[in-house]
Amino acid sequence: MDAIIGHEGARRALRGLAAMDEPPHALLLAGPARTGRTLLALELACLLNCERETLDERPCGECRACRLIGERAHPDVLHLAPGDAFCRGGGGHQPHPGSRDIRICQVRGLIESVSRYPFEGRCRVIVIEPAERMGLEAANTLLKTLEEPPPATVLALVSAAPEALLETIRSRCRLLPVPLVPDETIAAGLRARGFPAEVAERAAVESRRRPAEALAFAEQPDLMDDRGRLLERCAVIASGSAAGRMAYAGDLAERWRRDREPVLAEIDCWETFWEARLREDAEAPGERAREALAALRAVAAARRDLEAQVVARLAIELMLLRFPVTLAAAEGHDPAADGSEPAP
Repeated sequence: MDAIIGHEGARRALRGLAAMDEPPHALLLAGPARTGRTLLALELACLLNCERETLDERPCGECRACRLIGERAHPDVLHLAPGDAFCRGGGGHQPHPGSRDIRICQVRGLIESVSRYPFEGRCRVIVIEPAERMGLEAANTLLKTLEEPPPATVLALVSAAPEALLETIRSRCRLLPVPLVPDETIAAGLRARGFPAEVAERAAVESRRRPAEALAFAEQPDLMDDRGRLLERCAVIASGSAAGRMAYAGDLAERWRRDREPVLAEIDCWETFWEARLREDAEAPGERAREALAALRAVAAARRDLEAQVVARLAIELMLLRFPVTLAAAEGHDPAADGSEPAP
């Protein structure tokens, strides 16, 4: 698919799976968010259902199947996500369009939907994203389907936290790692799409090797300025008091409850902030470099905990408590005391 930037290795692997007489009935696309995992799942759907006769010609991007899959309107390419998709309701069951989890009622509805052969394609593909949001009952129900898969069906589980999935589910899936993409590859992909070289290169760097993020930055460069302001906030928090950090943790946890994506973007900014400090201190290895490295590990742990649905405030507080006090605080600057603490 033209929308995919990078991931040549993953795409070759998908082509190999599509060439099999019986493709794996379950695939786990594991990697960071906004790297193209869902697009890769859709590419597999195109490889399996494209109307061209030979695999070398697929996906063509022009036939009815490829067009519908690209528009996410193909009757045999289904998407299961938090909300109430596939929930049949009834019996006093309350609708839950705002749910943050994939519920057992949705999995049951999905199983009912796929109990028959595909409507018009050769193979049905079900994209479950984010797979780690399945509750225990939902996961166990899905497990039964993995043990006795329906005919001509591939389940594509998309996850940034595969370790949060049941081991019995992971063991029944073919693993396809989806890594971060090099800056040069992203920049080239953006230039090929007509973006100016300067914008493409800046977006590639700011995206931190996430192609979907880079594309959003290239389309709306103001988003990169917003990211710059977030980095300034990180500097203020890092040089502030412990009380200021805890207040910030409470604010971030509350925002996580309402909308998770902006919070994950802020977590990414913390990683950028400490990476920059690590580069600054790397020329003179010492305590500061070790502290920056420990802070990076704390950010990575917080992201894993949040994606695995650990209590948000605890995960964020632990991250902040593991951060060192930066030079500004050591010199006596306390943002909470002088009013420079960022507004919620």
